[in-house]
Amino acid sequence: MARRLLRAGLPPLNAQLLAADWQDGKLRLRGYAYLRDLPAGSRGGEVRGAWLRSGRTRLLKVRLRTVPEPEATIRSKQRRHSYDRSGFEAVVDPRQLFGDAARTSWRLSLAIAVPGLLRHGGVGTAEAPAAPAPYRLDDGTRVVPVFERGSLVLHAERPGVVLDGLQESEETILLRGTVLDPALKGPLELRVNRPRGAADLSFPVESDGTAFTVELPLSAFQAPAEAERTAQEQYGVRLVGANGPDLPIDATGVAPHSRHPVPGTGGRRELCITTGPFGDLLLCDQEPRVSVDSARWSEDGEVLLDGRFGSLLDQPLELIAQHSGSREEVAFPVVRDGDRIHGRLRPDDIASAGGSFPLGEGNWYFFLREKDGDGTAPLHALRLAPAQHPSVPAARTAPDGRVFTLQRRFHDQLLLVSGSVLAQDERGGYNAEQLQARYRADRTRPLLPAVLYSSFDGRQYSDSPRAVHEELRDRGAALEHVWAVRDGQAKVPETVGTVPHGSAAWHEALARSSHIVTNTQLPEWFERREGQFVVQTWHGTPLKRIGMDLAGTAEANAEYIASIPARSRQWSVLLTPNRFSTPHLKRSFGYRGEVLESGYPRSDRFHGADRSKIAAQVKAELGIPEGKRVVLYAPTWRDDRRRGGGRYELDMQFDLAEAGKALGDSTVVLLRRHYLVTDRLPGGHDGFVLDVSRYQDVAELMLVSDVLVTDYSSLMFDFAQTGRPILFHVHDLEHYRDTLRGFCFDFEATAPGPLLRDTAALVQALRDPEAATADHAEAYRAFRECFCDLDDGRAAARVVDRMLEHG
Repeated sequence: MARRLLRAGLPPLNAQLLAADWQDGKLRLRGYAYLRDLPAGSRGGEVRGAWLRSGRTRLLKVRLRTVPEPEATIRSKQRRHSYDRSGFEAVVDPRQLFGDAARTSWRLSLAIAVPGLLRHGGVGTAEAPAAPAPYRLDDGTRVVPVFERGSLVLHAERPGVVLDGLQESEETILLRGTVLDPALKGPLELRVNRPRGAADLSFPVESDGTAFTVELPLSAFQAPAEAERTAQEQYGVRLVGANGPDLPIDATGVAPHSRHPVPGTGGRRELCITTGPFGDLLLCDQEPRVSVDSARWSEDGEVLLDGRFGSLLDQPLELIAQHSGSREEVAFPVVRDGDRIHGRLRPDDIASAGGSFPLGEGNWYFFLREKDGDGTAPLHALRLAPAQHPSVPAARTAPDGRVFTLQRRFHDQLLLVSGSVLAQDERGGYNAEQLQARYRADRTRPLLPAVLYSSFDGRQYSDSPRAVHEELRDRGAALEHVWAVRDGQAKVPETVGTVPHGSAAWHEALARSSHIVTNTQLPEWFERREGQFVVQTWHGTPLKRIGMDLAGTAEANAEYIASIPARSRQWSVLLTPNRFSTPHLKRSFGYRGEVLESGYPRSDRFHGADRSKIAAQVKAELGIPEGKRVVLYAPTWRDDRRRGGGRYELDMQFDLAEAGKALGDSTVVLLRRHYLVTDRLPGGHDGFVLDVSRYQDVAELMLVSDVLVTDYSSLMFDFAQTGRPILFHVHDLEHYRDTLRGFCFDFEATAPGPLLRDTAALVQALRDPEAATADHAEAYRAFRECFCDLDDGRAAARVVDRMLEHG
């Protein structure tokens, strides 16, 4: 049997460590292991044992038990099998790791049982955050866990030299230690190994046989002015005997982390005495770094960070949390006390111009930055001091159930992990398949008198779905109102129910809501059932080509384009914003169903009797000073600037610093990022620029804006209803027109404002927008006549009439 299996070949073993930490003197490991395409618990496939291997022959059995581990299924990135039963927990007693040698290294392996064969292999560490800190036993030995070449390795060591403490002054560092290796005999010297061809440094050691002291003058580390150095240069430190071995100095028990200015560098470099990843004493000649010596949670859910930063002592600083994938940033104030810094943030309540939101799902790394006004100052990563490494991970559950975890990666870099709002059985490909099966079953249950709304795939409470909801609410329609919210990033009134996008509740709402109102595509697997009424509002007049019209272009998504005709059959009715758009949208989506030429409900705000009141409220909320010209700057996204995950980089070609110098006294710029764009934004520019990307409804921003600056965004069609100036910053017009997207009409001949190529021309036009657009008055009139022909403030009413007519 085993031979047949071997000949046929088994699927590969996937074993991953998820967490490792010291508890009560023992190393506790958590992870999962499975054979691909063989569900755990089905005819075997369960983790049966674990052991540590040293060399080729020494094996040490590890106490192990199997546990449920839904993360195995979630991270498997497949849709067919559940690996929830593939989890394991193991406990390693460090006292069992020592042999006769001064150092014994162990690698973790485990075995999985299948019929007729026991499959074994190593355990990877790609999904674990960081190796646990070195651990010192009572007898002076130590265990150093490290991640080497993607595997966990445990080094059980009997250090030959131990650091007992150090004393520091402005000019010297005095090290005290003990020699434990009898082979290391005097006279002794301390040798500092420097990289890149620099001469090693040697210092005499005073010793009485075991105890020793050595003094390191800081002046010895002064480098010639012309010397080139990297941001951090690490110096190995070893104690050298007359004829014996040279040994590293174990600093596990002391875990020092002190810093001193390097002489002759004017504070631009510092000498850091610290502990390296292997627990040994390490000297680093480096640019000033942020050292965090306390990272903890307050009782009310705030992250409290305290540390030192010996640079920029006279400059205001801000604490930055930056998303590792999107580079989105949020900033927090920092309190300084000399070279001490104190920061605090509440991750489930981040204030913005659009309200308060939790940090979105993912890894948020901490940085310190000079508050320079434009956000271009260098970022300084927050490094967790070695003595604090055992204090993380530290988790806190927010009121909405999201788990935030303080963590470290890359040995000492501090970050905050924001968990998902979805339950474990709602995440990953396999669980998505199960939820879709439940969706299909729910389609056989009775429809509910409810409306499910989705705006930009759950990212906002905005746009035409919001206007339709408000019209239905004001009419007192006997319908339950439910809003899809992605990752907790949309602020919805308390009178509206919510379902997390992608959750079981969301799937059920798609299956059982009598009405669905959306401004983007629904999932490809969605199938409109009998009696269900789906309103596709879409979200813009097609200036640029969309949908099936993109076939054959450089950035076309062939798989998505192929799915469009089937997706369009999901809709009961397609809204069009103007008569021009009707044939274009029908062609782009291959749509053959009912079209309602209603105008966009989102545009009703421009005609409402309360628009001045709303504008005043928005100005007050955003803190816009009276008398300042308000410029809404809203560029669209670029298909060729992909960042991943369906998001795109910001193509920022408007020099805000230059504009601020010329216009700052009279103007405020509202910078609005497209919802598909996620990137580091320019800073505040001393009040000249206000980031309103998180403001939920752009229509309210247009009400307060005196002028719109865009490129090819469909906001131009909405804003034209105001009659106010529109300026077009089209630095890449030919590329966008001829290669990237292309236009549905002659944009250059039709544009209701000047086409400006660079910042200088744009700034000049912003000095007097009315004068800059005077020559385009006739084009503006024709533009409104063509693209605003249905806008009369009654679009939402027409849509709701059609919905209620359906029942």
